[in-house]
Amino acid sequence: MTKKKYSLEIVKNGQPFTMPKWTVAKHKAALQELNKECKDLSNEEKNDEFTYYVILQTLRQIDSSVTIEDVKTLHPEDIVVLFNDVYNAGKEGIYFREPKKGSKKKTKKSTGKKK
Repeated sequence: MTKKKYSLEIVKNGQPFTMPKWTVAKHKAALQELNKECKDLSNEEKNDEFTYYVILQTLRQIDSSVTIEDVKTLHPEDIVVLFNDVYNAGKEGIYFREPKKGSKKKTKKSTGKKK
């Protein structure tokens, strides 16, 4: 499977890149930076800013010169697409499978105490 290529002027001067996996560690780092940089904001305002910090975590991994201001200047539609692609990068999905027919273990029914 070939990975999707991205290009943004704010990242590596527009050179193509692939999206690195989103991880729990990156999620925690985005939350920590958000809480540090936006400590005076309300929780609702922090929720609004979270999207930018998620995107920033990944783009900075590709190009360390990317800033929060760079991210905030992107088009709103690009923000939506980037957030989804960043957040879902590396997602494998969880599949719930039904047991095969006839594979259930049959248990004997109890008829009460034995004498």
